[in-house]
Amino acid sequence: MGRIYGLGETVLDIIFKENRPVASRPGGSAFNALVSLARAGLDVSLISEIGRDQVGAEIEDFLTENGVDTSCLHRFETGKTPVALAFLDADNNASYMVYKDFPEERFQITGPDFSPGDLLLFGSFFAVNPVLRKQVVPFLERAKQQGAFLIYDPNFRKNHLDNIGVYRPLIEENFVLADVIRGSDEDFQNIYPGLSIDEVLNKLNSFDAHAMITANRHGVYALVDNETVHVSARSIEPVSTIGAGDNFNAGLAFGIQQSLLAGDSSFYWEGIVAKAIAFSTDVCLSFDNYISREFAETLHS
Repeated sequence: MGRIYGLGETVLDIIFKENRPVASRPGGSAFNALVSLARAGLDVSLISEIGRDQVGAEIEDFLTENGVDTSCLHRFETGKTPVALAFLDADNNASYMVYKDFPEERFQITGPDFSPGDLLLFGSFFAVNPVLRKQVVPFLERAKQQGAFLIYDPNFRKNHLDNIGVYRPLIEENFVLADVIRGSDEDFQNIYPGLSIDEVLNKLNSFDAHAMITANRHGVYALVDNETVHVSARSIEPVSTIGAGDNFNAGLAFGIQQSLLAGDSSFYWEGIVAKAIAFSTDVCLSFDNYISREFAETLHS
């Protein structure tokens, strides 16, 4: 079985509802996905950075308790582990304020080496941040060259729209490296304003990648192996949607790895997408950023 790696930021999320703090959870896009995958019994490793402070120590303990390998987790000596305030609206969607105190030199990590059968999840602003770009690109290129399967979630939010002319070329460089590109309809309206879902899918497919767009209650639209796929969403009353996209990515990785293990020459994409929706649905039913242990148990049966 290959290992699943996640490359991205790590933060402490403090969640507010009606202007009151209701929960705090370690988080980050790749972080959330890997905790879920570890709970599902898979071999996972986080490539990230946190401070050598109390928050960082508690986050590292949390990862270890959940079975996430931390050998590629850098602990920086100066600065603090980032904290994100997540404010839930009436529909339990979050807006954020992030407090950061990073050292001058970031992301001092040299490993790992990848192998065919490994998967790498990456995305968010971390993957296009000009401060980190020189460190991140070699990771992605090495993973691609060494035979890993790359899943990219741009997760591009409105607060970066003023510099979309800078970030769009970097996002498209990531598209070239990815085997699967998965983002929300909101992400792609920010990246390619005015394009329809079908136009975006064709645009993404032109980068020689499988393309997927999650569209909330409208379900998931995909263009994979030159076929159009649509899978309906499940109707639920969410408690929090903070980890929804991250856990969709986790479900994709879970389904793709199961297919690779089975030796399938072509993926059954509708089944993989349905599994991803199940991961995403479960995480929306609590304040956790990761699937419940009860749901994880169903994956073992």
